[in-house]
Amino acid sequence: MLSKGITQCAFRSGLIEEMQAKNKLTHKDMETLNKDMVNRIAGLLTVISNGDIDKALKVLTFYASRSSDWDSAKPDTENFYLSKMLFP
Repeated sequence: MLSKGITQCAFRSGLIEEMQAKNKLTHKDMETLNKDMVNRIAGLLTVISNGDIDKALKVLTFYASRSSDWDSAKPDTENFYLSKMLFP
């Protein structure tokens, strides 16, 4: 539920929706999208770090409910182990 809620809140309900409707993503679009995603995720993490867990759960539960027909999350950690510099 958490991964769906974050994705729906930070990605699908953001600027990507409008960009997808245009059927094109330019480099500038991607920069704008990345900034939007970072800011939305930072907002969620700020609420959590401020200790307002109830508010964070309400927000994520709302967004997760909008993704109830999505496939279940399959955690992808493969790339976590590719860099020997990060994980010697």
